[in-house]
Amino acid sequence: MIVTEETPLQRYIRAGQTTVSNLLVHHYKQLGMSTAQLVLYLQFKSYQDRGTMNPDVRVIAKNLGTTETQVFNQLHQMMVNHLVKQGMRQLPDGKEDAIYDFTPLLDKLALLEDQTTATAQEEASQNSRQQVFATLESEFGRPLSSMEMQIVNDWLDKDDYSAVMIKLALRQAVMNSALNLQYMERILQSWARQGLRTEHDINEHERQFENRREGQATTQRGNQPRSAGPKIPIYKLGE
Repeated sequence: MIVTEETPLQRYIRAGQTTVSNLLVHHYKQLGMSTAQLVLYLQFKSYQDRGTMNPDVRVIAKNLGTTETQVFNQLHQMMVNHLVKQGMRQLPDGKEDAIYDFTPLLDKLALLEDQTTATAQEEASQNSRQQVFATLESEFGRPLSSMEMQIVNDWLDKDDYSAVMIKLALRQAVMNSALNLQYMERILQSWARQGLRTEHDINEHERQFENRREGQATTQRGNQPRSAGPKIPIYKLGE
């Protein structure tokens, strides 16, 4: 029987792959992890993903080129930082075995992602609010008074009018030469009653309104009596 020597590529494939979220790669420092702890986690994950839930710490220390004591110290620090905990698992023979459970690390990573998203949304909201104030002051040609700023803040916070709605209402006020917040508020209330909240819906509503108005004007012109016009004399050829 001929035994074929395993190629480097075959050994590479047989070793398997360890997949890790880019969230962890990019934000592990924000979780309070050191680079050494990240690599230590990857060592444990590489074994646990293949079913070895309690890998030999001596092997991991050898893989990292460090000592068992240093590995245990890093694990202890990760426990203090609530990144890992010790759990128990039931073995087939009925005995229990202690394992390192990295669920707290994943929970903190998910929470960090939620916090990052919430922070980004808050920053976007604040930027949008400032843009609304800047646009209003630019059109009014003066700074808003404290009362006017409170009215606009109430539109955004209490009435849930979007920055887009307020800017479109301002456009209507400018077009109708009624540049004041009272006129804008009537427009916003009208849109809200009709369920118009997006720029597309508002623009479509205004387009239909203009079409109806133009149609009514055309009908009125058609119903008006035609003027007889000037009388034109008729001349016979040859006269």
